Amino acid sequence: MVRTYSSEVRAERAQETRRAVVAAAHAMFVEEGWVPTTMAKVAAAAGVTRQTVYSQFESKLALLDACIDGALSDGRAIPVREMPEYRAMGVGDRRSRIAAGARWLCGAHERSAVIQAVLDQAAVTDTEAASRLAERERTRHNEVRFALSLILDAEPETLIVDAVWTMASRRVWLMLVDEQRWSGDLWCRWFAAQVTLLVDPHGPLSG
Repeated sequence: MVRTYSSEVRAERAQETRRAVVAAAHAMFVEEGWVPTTMAKVAAAAGVTRQTVYSQFESKLALLDACIDGALSDGRAIPVREMPEYRAMGVGDRRSRIAAGARWLCGAHERSAVIQAVLDQAAVTDTEAASRLAERERTRHNEVRFALSLILDAEPETLIVDAVWTMASRRVWLMLVDEQRWSGDLWCRWFAAQVTLLVDPHGPLSG
């Protein structure tokens, strides 16, 4: 019993340490960028040793990955596709499904667009980061296809997937919201309007 309790305590402490490291890294990546952020500086900010950071994350890229995943999941220990706000894309009429998709994506961008942009920075000079970025973009394309299949209740056309994948990118979000000072609500309405136009049977990419 004592041994089991001790194991549980150690596991919980390890999770607390991991959360502290990820939080410190997230803040530093966003504030300072990819190159200035080091494992040693993250360790100091988290109040742990550099060795402790490396015991949980084998590289700075792995640590950035954890920051991105944590932001996308909103810290919840459930798959994104099982989140209620995500599943809402499969409920109701098409207009409400598209609106649900816009709201979900808006929230995801608010949490993760800036930290994901750090991976864009890293990919410029780091070949491993470039490979990871390409992998994440392929995954995002697949996720857009899946989300559209929920909204349409059918397999979407590839041209429509490509167009929505482009509009849904963090780069477009950052250009409109960060640079042009759009509100999240305005972005949601714009995105929903564009998707509605694209999926219309007589829309610009139909046939």
